[in-house]
Amino acid sequence: MGSLVRYALLLISLLASLFGVPSDQAQDLRERDALCNENGCFVVYFQRKTFLDSWRACKEKGGNLATIKRQEEADTIATLFSSVDLRHSRTKVQVWIGLQRQPRQCTASRLLRGFSWTTGDQDTQYTNWQREDSPSTCLAPRCVVMGYSTSADEQPNNFKWLDGSCSVPVDGYLCRYTYKGMCHALWSEGGGNALYTTPFELLSPLLTHVPFGSVATVPCPEGTKDEQSVLCMLREDGSVGWSRDAPLCSDPPISQNWCEQDNGGCEHFCREAGAHYYCECSDGFQLGEDGQSCELADVCQGAPCEFECLPLSDGYRCACPEGYMLAPDERGCLDVDECLQSPCEQLCVNAPGTFECRCRDGYRPDEEGECEDVDECANDPCEHACENTQGSHICHCHLGYSPLPEDPSQCQDIDECQIAGTCDQMCVNYDGGFECYCEVGYELMPDQFSCRKIGEEDGQPASHTDWPPEVDETLDWLTDPPIVPGSDVIWVTRAPQAELPFSSEKNSPTQKPEEKDDDTEMGGDGHVPDWFESDDRAELEAVPTSTTPPPPTSPALTPTSECGNSVQGDREQKQGSSWLLVGLLVPICIFIVVMVALGIVYCTRCAVQPRNKNTTDCYHWISGAHDKQEALFSHISSG
Repeated sequence: MGSLVRYALLLISLLASLFGVPSDQAQDLRERDALCNENGCFVVYFQRKTFLDSWRACKEKGGNLATIKRQEEADTIATLFSSVDLRHSRTKVQVWIGLQRQPRQCTASRLLRGFSWTTGDQDTQYTNWQREDSPSTCLAPRCVVMGYSTSADEQPNNFKWLDGSCSVPVDGYLCRYTYKGMCHALWSEGGGNALYTTPFELLSPLLTHVPFGSVATVPCPEGTKDEQSVLCMLREDGSVGWSRDAPLCSDPPISQNWCEQDNGGCEHFCREAGAHYYCECSDGFQLGEDGQSCELADVCQGAPCEFECLPLSDGYRCACPEGYMLAPDERGCLDVDECLQSPCEQLCVNAPGTFECRCRDGYRPDEEGECEDVDECANDPCEHACENTQGSHICHCHLGYSPLPEDPSQCQDIDECQIAGTCDQMCVNYDGGFECYCEVGYELMPDQFSCRKIGEEDGQPASHTDWPPEVDETLDWLTDPPIVPGSDVIWVTRAPQAELPFSSEKNSPTQKPEEKDDDTEMGGDGHVPDWFESDDRAELEAVPTSTTPPPPTSPALTPTSECGNSVQGDREQKQGSSWLLVGLLVPICIFIVVMVALGIVYCTRCAVQPRNKNTTDCYHWISGAHDKQEALFSHISSG
């Protein structure tokens, strides 16, 4: 019995060497990892591989990635997974099946959407897509996985097809092996169930259909023969069956010459190995997928493939590494621009055979590769206050300060006293604020801006300001504003007030009394910005108050006091000049009016033209002239 077991193990190792299965890639299949019927076997391998590596692993054992073209095949796969062990306590797996699509081969009108089976055809009567096809996936090679889960929530998606990147390894792959025929299972002859060794290295007593080329080891009852081994082979009549018919344990053991009959079915050479045999090929040939036929070896020698050549039964096929796709000539490889599919959240940089995701300035990748905002404020880049924003930050200055134009992260003091209208009389600037003061004989009103004479009633501020009104020199000929008797109108000329920073958030000492009722220290909505909440808040709130000792009221420290005294004198001088100007302008205006009237009369007289005269018009008849002459003569004579 021990010798037969050794022979079986030797045959398995020989078959593995013939099919070129590396020992480091072999997986110990469990009894329920495969399910066979009259059409072949489906076998699931739980090894993480890419699509190309999975296809190669199936080919090396004489199979191919699974094709599911009919409902019956889908039912067989469902039966297989219903009893399979998912390994490592997993509840969900994804396995490759034999569907792939080259770039720009989308065909939404067809059942397979442009995908092809690894067998080279697109025929099918069955599909089981999990979701609709996306046009954005047509630009890169796509391969199909089938999902399976033991979780009740995900079972509706069991055995659904989902396309994805061919270069991403998944949990496993599903192979399909087809043969010339299948042998029926052997009945137990009293020593136990037969153990079957298949060409794809499965040891199982559970098979109901045994693949062609498998060896069955039948244990015999005690007191009879040793365990018997038979081969599933091609018989003389062309059918596939066991090398010996049952019963196996009741007949006397006979020596079997496997290669004696029809060369064991081998095309070239048949080699016996004890109770087993195997086929070999001549030099320059290699064993075919059926384990008996021989085909030319190394078909890729001299093949014009740019990267990789895959031998096929009818020739070869060129393949490209990950990140490339096969060129139209089916020999060269073209780089796939993965960035066309927008795989990155922000920036994508394509490179030969791959791509790289990057983040914009102000962002950095997290553990999952997604871009997250960098909090620049954590490094205290601002002198006063910092507000973080998406991808950047903003520096703010405390009340009474403004950002430096050349470096917005630094702050400089605002000299409010240089702004016209800041104070009624005198102004003293200090870092972060200012204070208003009054001349001798005046006191500061509660609005911290206006001055009134000491002893005057509340609400009657001083009527003058410490800045003379700006008067255009070209208007010196105008008279002063009219004085309205008994009117309460006060003529005021005030320089424009520049807008102070943070005027909308905090009342400054220069606000008018009527604006003081608008609300409290911040804006009308009472909202305090996040960046404004800092340890310096107490300092900020103290800006408009008198936190510094009041300066002396001497003229040396109040440079605006002399200016205030001179303004009143200038006003009196201007009032006298105005009356003098009125005295000069009135006679001038009267003279102008008279001259205008004379001009009008003159123009009117000149406009009357004399009519034309003749000689007779210069003479006229005088009535009574003769009587006057006689009277004259009589007077002379009487005298």
